[in-house]
Amino acid sequence: MSQSQHSGIKGDRALQAGDEDRLGFRQIAARIATSLVDHASDGGLVIGIDGAWGTGKSSLLFLIEDELSKLDANQRPTVINFRPWLVGQRNTLLASLFSTLSTQINKVAAEAGNATGVSLEKAKAAADALRMFTEGLSRVGSFVEFAGDASGFVWATWAGKGLKAIKGIGKKSEARPLSELKDKLVRALEDLGHRFIITIDDVDRLEPSEVIEVLRLVRSVADFPNVIYLLCYDSEILAHSIKKAAKVKSGQAYLEKIVQLTVMVPTPEAFELRQWFTDDLHAIATPKSEDELSRLRSVIDCEGGRLLKTPRAVVRALDSIRFFWPSLREAGGDLADLVWLQLIKDGKPALYRWIENYSAEATILALGTGTISDGEKTQQLTKLLGSVDDGFFADSTYRFYFSEHLPGMEADIDENGTFELFQRDGEDVRAAAIRHRRLASPDHYRLYFALSAPAHTVTGFSADEIAAAAEASSAEIGRILVELHKQRIGTSAMGQADVLLERFKTAHEGLSSNQSQHLLLAFSNVLDDAYRARPFDIVWMSTLWDRAERLVPTLFGKLSPEQRQATIAGMFEQGKAISWLSKLFRRETFRHGRFGDRRKPEQDWILSDAELDLVTAIMLRRYQTLKKNDLFALIDPLDVLFAWSQGGDADGPKKLIAGCIADDEGLIDTLEKLTTYVTSSDRGRYSVLKRNHLESFVDFDKARERTAALGARGGSLAVRAHALVAAFDSADPDYD
Repeated sequence: MSQSQHSGIKGDRALQAGDEDRLGFRQIAARIATSLVDHASDGGLVIGIDGAWGTGKSSLLFLIEDELSKLDANQRPTVINFRPWLVGQRNTLLASLFSTLSTQINKVAAEAGNATGVSLEKAKAAADALRMFTEGLSRVGSFVEFAGDASGFVWATWAGKGLKAIKGIGKKSEARPLSELKDKLVRALEDLGHRFIITIDDVDRLEPSEVIEVLRLVRSVADFPNVIYLLCYDSEILAHSIKKAAKVKSGQAYLEKIVQLTVMVPTPEAFELRQWFTDDLHAIATPKSEDELSRLRSVIDCEGGRLLKTPRAVVRALDSIRFFWPSLREAGGDLADLVWLQLIKDGKPALYRWIENYSAEATILALGTGTISDGEKTQQLTKLLGSVDDGFFADSTYRFYFSEHLPGMEADIDENGTFELFQRDGEDVRAAAIRHRRLASPDHYRLYFALSAPAHTVTGFSADEIAAAAEASSAEIGRILVELHKQRIGTSAMGQADVLLERFKTAHEGLSSNQSQHLLLAFSNVLDDAYRARPFDIVWMSTLWDRAERLVPTLFGKLSPEQRQATIAGMFEQGKAISWLSKLFRRETFRHGRFGDRRKPEQDWILSDAELDLVTAIMLRRYQTLKKNDLFALIDPLDVLFAWSQGGDADGPKKLIAGCIADDEGLIDTLEKLTTYVTSSDRGRYSVLKRNHLESFVDFDKARERTAALGARGGSLAVRAHALVAAFDSADPDYD
């Protein structure tokens, strides 16, 4: 899909030609289409496509029609999209339907003999029979109405005037009994042998009185042979409308007398919806720091898992971000805060309004222009808890992440699901929020509200084979991981190895200590190879590398102390996946607070202090043996350089880079390897050379000057130098 397709506002619409089938509805649609033309459904049939709002009923209907259109001409049915809300008066519903059906039968007659398998004589006979039947209805001013009991039909005056609107009706016709005319039409449709499929979407969005009329209309002609209805609705909402309008005890029972077969729209897994959201978000925006990326990952895991319940929820959230991010990015806003707020806005609008009000009051306190009493704090807490369902804040981990986005908010550690509000943040916390233009900043919070309007299955290897491989050796399970990673799932960025790691994460209780040890050793050996086999954006979340790292603490927890010690040594001393190991090592250095200001609580550490000491010594020794070609052969040389420097040897990478850039070609080679990429909805994907990335290892300004001079000089390096100058110029100062 192109960048413009990713960045455009999608709106609340069904799939259309050219759209991605993100949830795998195509196979379901193909099976339904096959059943619709099967001889088992030669009689009249009413099928309901049942699903909650936003689950993709209309998209499934579109795919069914698309699959039907691909059938051979002699098997392809005529699809009639009947939309009752476009018909003005209730007494014209039948007229409109029969007029459309008559037009389509005449069209079949016109095409008879053109490889359709329909004879002209039979098509004309069916058209004449329909005309005579509708004339008969017009003459007696009657309509076959469903009574709602076991007898099925009664006669009721209803639609005389409307039927006269059909072309050809109103002429003198033989006064035959209506039952005889209907029997003749039934025989003609049987002889014609051509299938007509009438679709009615969004039945549940009609007014209750309109729902009843449409269902009566459907039931009146439900027994016409080779005429099939496809109705789309949410049965819970529809049953409520039926009960209200028909004044019956059970709307569901009433519906079951009309709909003979129900197809339930499959409920997507939360994991699939989050992956869809993550994939498309990647094409819209790029976090400006690892801290922002880490918080964004938590937002999608915590808030996305709770609020992205339907395809519509995913589309709406992505549209909101597409709309708001360009302006917020220009103002230097925080992507993680924006995504968090937009997910809440679409999923819990009352909570969103509470956050807006709380942020305003917290700003007043931060500026010292007002105070708040204990009673007012209690009132605000009551409003907060009242804006969500009972138990929404019951999980203490979720309360912690929720409170991280807002100023002066602390999560209670008890089980009551409460918070301390309007607490005084430290000056350093407030200064950081202001500096990074966070939602918690009293100077910038309005940026986020100013525009407030508007299960996959692993294939290729059985579960037993995977379990046996993990039990046997790290080499065996590593080989399977790489093979599964090569197998991309549909249009998603995921491979089947991603799904396997997700399964290990959710079903880790079944892993033995040997399997856990072999998986850890496999990660340290093959994850770089997996990237080379099918590359992905290593700085993004929800990649194979990211999933493996999240699984590491769980796997370590399965090991005995002796196994753990041996595994850590084996991973970092002998592991071939230097780039993945460096990311793990670097992040653990930050978690321990040995570099930077993002020290995490000890429960978030993967390694103990003593274990990190061991790993640091091992990794520094490995880094210090690197040569130029070794460094450039790595997947992410820049990240390795940072891991090396932040791990305690700042001079080592400087010396290596100094040797690399000693000559002009070495300078160009090195800068190309240290180039990074940024994605934005307005510029797409482009390369940058950032000051804060390079200045730890090279004199940034001198490197830029040398590169510009090489470009101006001409020669074999000029084209590459020009590209690097553009990368220097593309670096956004706010995103350094």
